[in-house]
Amino acid sequence: MANAIQIYFDGLCEPKNPGGIPVYAFIVYDSDSGRILGQEAGLAGEPWSRDVTHNLAEYTGAIKAVKWVREHPPGVELLLYGDSELVINQLNKIYKVKSQRMRPLYNELVGQLEGFSWKAVWVPRENNSEADKLANEFYREYCITHEGKVMPTMRETGAIY
Repeated sequence: MANAIQIYFDGLCEPKNPGGIPVYAFIVYDSDSGRILGQEAGLAGEPWSRDVTHNLAEYTGAIKAVKWVREHPPGVELLLYGDSELVINQLNKIYKVKSQRMRPLYNELVGQLEGFSWKAVWVPRENNSEADKLANEFYREYCITHEGKVMPTMRETGAIY
């Protein structure tokens, strides 16, 4: 895809999943120059709600990124990169969207992609490090501001690898 916009998105739900602090992040690059066109991180849902998950946060990152591109043209060809196998494989119709909680997010993302030529590509976490870093920085700042301390992530406690 020549002159494409590259989107790297990520999401987390820490210090527990489900029910933690859901954070999304994205970075939008010009594929020709590699220049960052925009980036954002924020809450993907109500912290500590039993319905928030890392999948919600991942989808929110992708949705917010495509909305950002819509609001900041030009961008007709999109390359979406994410380390969420669920989101990427559902977009590529490899996985069905079975979860009733994920279906509205999937539908919103597909709706936002209408009118674009796009490709969704799974990348390993280490190839999504900038979006991952942005999400983790927001998480840490949120914890300090709202919880008074940074709570260790599941990876840091050994709950996940």
